[in-house]
Amino acid sequence: MPEGGTICMVCGQSLKKRSTLPREVILVAILGVAAIILAYLLFPVFFGATVVTSTGNVSFVVTLADGSLSVEYGGTEDGRDVAELQIALLAEGGRSSQIFSFKNPQPDTVLGPVETGTTGRPVGVYYVAVYADGTETSNTIPI
Repeated sequence: MPEGGTICMVCGQSLKKRSTLPREVILVAILGVAAIILAYLLFPVFFGATVVTSTGNVSFVVTLADGSLSVEYGGTEDGRDVAELQIALLAEGGRSSQIFSFKNPQPDTVLGPVETGTTGRPVGVYYVAVYADGTETSNTIPI
C-alpha cells in the first residue's frame, strides 16, 4: 500500500475509518423512540377523559379531561320539565366551585369546560333540579 492511500489496491474497499456507533447505542435509540411512540398512542387509553353518566330521573354526562370538567344535561327520564338547574363542582377536601344556575335548561345544555385547577381534584358534581311544578330533587354524581 502506498502511504496515504485511501483505497485497497487488492479489493477496492475504502481504507478511511468509518465513524460507526456501537450496536448497543443504536438499539437503545430505537427502543427509546418506540417507547415514546407507544406512550403517545396509549396515553388516551389510560389517562384520557373520564366520562361518568348519572343515574336517576335527571340525566347528566360528566366529562373530566385535561384539567377541566364539562357537564351535559340530558333531560329527565320521566319527561318532566326542569324550571331551574343548579350545578356545583365538588373537590377533595370539601371544597366546591361556584354554583352554576340555568333557567329552563334544554336537553344537551352543556356547562363547561370549567377549569378545575382552582378548586382541586374533582370528586363529584352536585345538582339541584327544580321541576316546573315546584318540586325538586338533588343528588351527587361521583367522579
